[in-house]
Amino acid sequence: MIAKSPLSVAVFCAAAVFLLGGCVSNRLYNSLPSEYIVSVVPPGEDTVGVDVAIIEFDEFGMLWSPEQLDAALALINEQNAASDRGIILVTYTHGWMNNADPDREQNDLARFRDGMRSLGQQLHTEGAPAPDRVVGVFLGWRGATNRVPLWNNLSFWDRKDAAERVASYQKRESLFRLTAATKACRDSKVLLSGHSMGGMILANTLAPSLSTLLLASGPEGVRAPADMVLLQNPALDGLAAFQLIEYLKRTEARLEHRYPGGRVEAARGPVIASITSEADLVTGKAYPAGQILDNFTRSFRDDLGEGLPSQGKFANRAHGHMDFLVSHRARMEDGQLVLERVPGAFNDTPFWIVQTTGEICQNHGDIYNERFIHLVEHITKLNRLYDTEIDNWIVQSQPLNVKSASNTSADGGRSR
Repeated sequence: MIAKSPLSVAVFCAAAVFLLGGCVSNRLYNSLPSEYIVSVVPPGEDTVGVDVAIIEFDEFGMLWSPEQLDAALALINEQNAASDRGIILVTYTHGWMNNADPDREQNDLARFRDGMRSLGQQLHTEGAPAPDRVVGVFLGWRGATNRVPLWNNLSFWDRKDAAERVASYQKRESLFRLTAATKACRDSKVLLSGHSMGGMILANTLAPSLSTLLLASGPEGVRAPADMVLLQNPALDGLAAFQLIEYLKRTEARLEHRYPGGRVEAARGPVIASITSEADLVTGKAYPAGQILDNFTRSFRDDLGEGLPSQGKFANRAHGHMDFLVSHRARMEDGQLVLERVPGAFNDTPFWIVQTTGEICQNHGDIYNERFIHLVEHITKLNRLYDTEIDNWIVQSQPLNVKSASNTSADGGRSR
């Protein structure tokens, strides 16, 4: 038996106390209605009204408090009824190293509230036909397990596993109940967003439901559950993205703007926009290294089709770093933003995968700088996200399952 010196024991105990002292609790952070429903900005001369709700999920994607979801739904119903031009619902699913703790400074919750304030000012300057109320919903989960520098970097794969569990039933229920409540008013708009692992949670939650809706829709199409989905430096593998893109290509899916009275026009923007920086080392370097280890014992096919990468290549890389899947590239030229479609891109669907230069986004978390925000605003304007006069529908030219009848009206009629 090896004897332990008093010094080594003391060092070990000190290190244990240091690491345990940096642990982040697995708990509900906002238990009172005054904490999870906040009027951030009342309507004023330079802004529309802004409210923010918080909904928290545990390690297995279960709601910590169903009352949080109920309160968010009640808030949406209340503001829909009080608005003249509808509301815009913005949900945000945060990523790694974050949670819903309101006492943490400079975390995603604080940034989200600031972003909603800015959106309120933007919509005020937009004027009609933009929505006249903002409801932001922050979707929290345990993305942070400790606060110790460097040591917290080792939590990446444990938190990725947790994020995959969060993308489950109650998360899906929450998203669809929030969007359905918002869309009860035809004027209202929906933007679903997520960053990093939050982008992966959002994509893995939404994509199966979206394809199911399309399968059941027939030739008339389906009203988009969200007017746009935004993924920012998402930790999503190429295989998951490829399967949705392949489905959209096979059915020749497209996004349409529909007006009252029946006028229809093709949308210039996407229904899903995934933006990844080529300078993002987390999704570009660390993510594939971990995926290769995680997938080491798995068997992949090499016969997906002529010119297609193997399943292994798709599975081991983040989709935003796969040139095969990239549909658009963004860069700065003479101080101006340039967003261009990749000529002859395989991905010609309304699921845009946009790769940016490091000048627009310098690293994994650099999504709050002016150039990145300008890129997001440019895409939302192409999508006409804030235009309450239109309704967004997804239509398939080659539907896989055509229904003989539908109880869904496609005439663009207004209802409240």
